[in-house]
Amino acid sequence: MSEGKRRPDRLSAVERWKSSELEDAKLKMVRLNSVKADKQAAMERIEGDIESLHVLAREQAAELSPLDAEALLRLNEFNAHQQQQLRLARDIHEQAARQADNAQTDVLRLFENLSVVQRLLERRQEISNLEQQRLAQKQLDEGALTRAPLAQTDSNDSEDHSHGN
Repeated sequence: MSEGKRRPDRLSAVERWKSSELEDAKLKMVRLNSVKADKQAAMERIEGDIESLHVLAREQAAELSPLDAEALLRLNEFNAHQQQQLRLARDIHEQAARQADNAQTDVLRLFENLSVVQRLLERRQEISNLEQQRLAQKQLDEGALTRAPLAQTDSNDSEDHSHGN
């Protein structure tokens, strides 16, 4: 097998490998985006719970009968717990967002790498086609050169026979 023949095979193998890497990275990106969306939803649920707690506290404060100290203490503790959960949810969401962004960066990088390999394959195919066309033209030219002296000899022979009669 010639070196020119092996190179496209290697390059095709690299293309398949890069395509596989890209598909894996796309799947990872989709999974991480899903995790990010789940973490966003969890964060929004906690924010909604905190807002509901604040609405309840405002409603209770607006009523004529005030809350007793125990109820206010429990509402305050629950609020503190929810705020802590919100901070934790935000941290987890930020981490998930970073991972999703990194996965997207990986997908873009792998896509660019695959594109380079594909362009190189196309360029090599164009060069191969051009070389085949040149070879075919060379063979036609050589064939024409070998036939030309024969045709000239044949026409000279026919002229000699016609003059000799």
